[in-house]
Amino acid sequence: MAFLEWRRFTFFDVHNNIDNGKIAECLQDTHVTVATSGNNHVILCDLTGWAHLISRSWEITSFKAYELIITHAHQLPHDTLLVTIGEDETGVTPLIKVWDWSRVDRHGNPKCVRTSRAVPSHMFPTPATALAVHDNKNLLAVGFQDGSVSLFRGDIARQRGKMKTLSDTGTSPITGLAFKDTDKLFIVSRNCIMVSYVNSEKCVVLDSMGAVAGCSVLADRHRLTVATSEAIYCYTTEGRGPCYALEGEKLRLNWFRSYLVITTSETSTKPSGSSTTPKSHHVTILDIQNKFIVFSKTFEEIDAVLTEWGSFYILTKKKEMIYLDEKDLQSKLSLLFKKNLYDVAIRIASSQHYDAEGLTEIYKQYGDHLYSKGDFKGAIYQYVKTIGWLETSYIIRKYLEPRHLEPLIQYLEELHKKGFATEDHTTLLLTCYVKIDQHDQQGKLKLFINSKDKAIDFDVDVAIKVVRQVSIDDALSLAANHNRHDWYLKMMIEDKKEFKQALDYIAELEFDDADCYMKKYGHKLIQHEPEESTELLKLMCTDYKPRSKPLVDESSLVGRYREPDRSTPDDFIHMFLSNSEKLIIFLEHMISTDVKCSTLVFDALIEHYIHVWAKSPNSEKVIYEQKILSVLKEPESNYDKDHTLIICQMLGFKAGILHLYEEKKLWRAQVSLHMRSGEADLALAVCRRRGAVCPRLWLDVLWTPPPPRCLPDLLHVVATEKLMSPILVVDCLASTPTYTLGDVRKYLMDVLKSEDEVITREQELATKYKKEIENMKAHIQVIQHEPVTFQSSRCAACNRPLELPTVHFLCQHSYHQDCFQTYSETERECPACAAPSRRPEALPHAAEALHSRLQQQHDPFAVVSEYFGRGLFNKVTVVTEAPTPSPPQSSSVSEAATLSYGPGAEAKLRLQEGQSKQIFVSNTAKQIPPKGSSIVPVPEGRMRVLEQQKYSSSLEAHLTRLEPVHVQKDRDSPISSAISNGNPFEEYDETKNPFSEESDPTNPFENDDYDKNLNPFAS
Repeated sequence: MAFLEWRRFTFFDVHNNIDNGKIAECLQDTHVTVATSGNNHVILCDLTGWAHLISRSWEITSFKAYELIITHAHQLPHDTLLVTIGEDETGVTPLIKVWDWSRVDRHGNPKCVRTSRAVPSHMFPTPATALAVHDNKNLLAVGFQDGSVSLFRGDIARQRGKMKTLSDTGTSPITGLAFKDTDKLFIVSRNCIMVSYVNSEKCVVLDSMGAVAGCSVLADRHRLTVATSEAIYCYTTEGRGPCYALEGEKLRLNWFRSYLVITTSETSTKPSGSSTTPKSHHVTILDIQNKFIVFSKTFEEIDAVLTEWGSFYILTKKKEMIYLDEKDLQSKLSLLFKKNLYDVAIRIASSQHYDAEGLTEIYKQYGDHLYSKGDFKGAIYQYVKTIGWLETSYIIRKYLEPRHLEPLIQYLEELHKKGFATEDHTTLLLTCYVKIDQHDQQGKLKLFINSKDKAIDFDVDVAIKVVRQVSIDDALSLAANHNRHDWYLKMMIEDKKEFKQALDYIAELEFDDADCYMKKYGHKLIQHEPEESTELLKLMCTDYKPRSKPLVDESSLVGRYREPDRSTPDDFIHMFLSNSEKLIIFLEHMISTDVKCSTLVFDALIEHYIHVWAKSPNSEKVIYEQKILSVLKEPESNYDKDHTLIICQMLGFKAGILHLYEEKKLWRAQVSLHMRSGEADLALAVCRRRGAVCPRLWLDVLWTPPPPRCLPDLLHVVATEKLMSPILVVDCLASTPTYTLGDVRKYLMDVLKSEDEVITREQELATKYKKEIENMKAHIQVIQHEPVTFQSSRCAACNRPLELPTVHFLCQHSYHQDCFQTYSETERECPACAAPSRRPEALPHAAEALHSRLQQQHDPFAVVSEYFGRGLFNKVTVVTEAPTPSPPQSSSVSEAATLSYGPGAEAKLRLQEGQSKQIFVSNTAKQIPPKGSSIVPVPEGRMRVLEQQKYSSSLEAHLTRLEPVHVQKDRDSPISSAISNGNPFEEYDETKNPFSEESDPTNPFENDDYDKNLNPFAS
């Protein structure tokens, strides 16, 4: 390829005399023989053996390196070492010197750290013609006039090292050397180009054509570029590469970044003569990567071309330093944009690693340029490169016309391939496919649908949505190809109404997918295909396997246990709400296969059983009733009893209600249900069965009220168990007009008889206590007023004769003092009388007794109710009576005593015996007794009376609220009329009442002369 065909640009600006004449002043009349650069410095060597070190600020440091001349020099690019070859004496072997200009000697010059002779192996003096130094400072090569090449190994900054001469290098003078890595050395001579493998000492000829000195350079650190008079050739270690035709005499080659700098000689013809002499040199800078010329200009005769500090410097023969300033990238691009050279701008921007946003803008401008010229396909090719940066709507709007469908499709396909497409882009692409396929039935849409490799990355869901509007079959095919089960079933159910095929499709899916889509579409499938849907659900909830898979898999054959895949039946119950029959079949199957089903399964089965029972004719109700009761009575049935009870109550399933009442121990509700149904016998049966645990059942039957034939048994239990006072029983029965006195005669006679027996027993006890008291008083009188003679002669403890000192007691027991101290527990008590008269152990505390009964009884709530009725939990406080009771208070007390019933004789007797005016009264505010008064506990009988009075009043109050509403109080019943005609208790003789508070002259304790001051326990 000829350079003349390349485009030419001017990307460099020329600045003359950049050093302000400092180099010319330093060099004066001498000439530069060699120039090198590196490590931010430029080194110029002249004919007189001086080396000039130039810094970035154009400060020059000169030192005498050789006595005669410097022929070669190489500055390491990243180190301060400078390697030179020169002559100190005429006709003597050249010297290699290594300078470290970061250090100075005693004269202030850069220090020479190594000096050695540059001679080949035959040791004959030969001029050196080429020099190469590796950047690692361990390899140095020198080429000679006779074609030999010497290689120095080791640290070049030290004297020690090995030197050897490479073999097979020829006899032609060496014009160029260059290291490639550490094992290869390019060798250029006048006649050939070779590569030497340093480690194996093997030399390979790459080309039989050579080059002059300075016309070879290593480009990109791996490719050797050689210039001849006809062309420029590129070489690698494997052979010759591309070449570029460029005629003319080449003086030197330089490489910097991606630029190749070529210096050629130009001749001008004098008008007065025929001879031609070189007058100037031409500098051409090539961009090899992008293949165009970035600078071309003719200068005066050039001594050196330097590449340092990021640009080019040219030193002319007149010692003028010219600076070639490269334009910035933006200036280059602006220049190219003006000429519409967008392709060149893209290549330059890419080679200089321009940012993606800037490249996108160039592609956009290039595409707009091509679009304006009518090259729509070329423009779309550039627009495709902007995907991800440029707004897609900018391009799409340009290609919305029907004649631009193909470029638009190309752009949309690339958009999908790169993953930047949205739903709208997919919709537009498919729409374009549809429009094109109107003329081609087997066009791109068919290929798009049937492609399974997904060459175009698109949103399948959007594609199905668009194709669905055009063709349901094509949409189904697309959904099946891409395993979009949801879309497939949706179109099959909603559009094609093929429910059987949808069920078959679900049966082919894996368990997770089948479970998901049955939950989503199961309701519709059950409505239209109940039989198949129910069977599929049975399979899914037991042990599901896709139809396409074998029934026995490999894991089962090798003996591995596989946990079956099964769904939860709870998730499908709501789908059968419109088909109770199929739901019952489904749930019966689930309960028969798995007894550990959830509560929801049992509740739903029982509920639908009851619904079907309610709608069934009487002939079939028995069958469903048996099914319901069998589920309810099954011990492993995990149903919610409260929920089931509500359903039974709502639909009137009495058998289920009674069973659940029995299970939940709601016996009172059972009795109430029987009584409302007029089944008093069944209610009494419940009372007999559960009355021992819940005595309240009898009262519930009594208050209902029951028929007269049930009263004898009922009243007998009430009287035996003392469940209610007779007054309340009479009041309860009197509110029912259907009862007669004959129905309750036996009950009333038994009550009166028992009351009379209680009165007789209490009177006998009173007489007995009176006699005991008289005997006690007589004995006390004897002890207080008559002398007591102690006649005992033996000790009551040891039965030996008494000897002083002795201890005598009024009980006629005498003891030795030693025996008394041994056997007696207290000094004031006789040991013989203390044991039998000692009080029995205290009964357990009421709270302890309560806890004991709660642990022993099978019905703890009944025990708590009993204690609560006895007033155990009532607050007991002290009430101080007035010193002189007022008449109204006395009459009220006598009236209460008159109306009391039960064992009250003993209580009244003990109440009269008390001398204190203070008693314990329950359910009263707490009071503080006055100072000097004693507190005496209420006698047992009195407590029983107060307890029964409180119980009767509270029970009467509660039962009054439970009276039936339909009973009319103003109606006269036989019992109430019989009582109103004559009260059998009105003729009772009050004088015979031992508990009357009126004074009785026969009472021996009326005027008791007991001295309370003698009471040791009085406060």
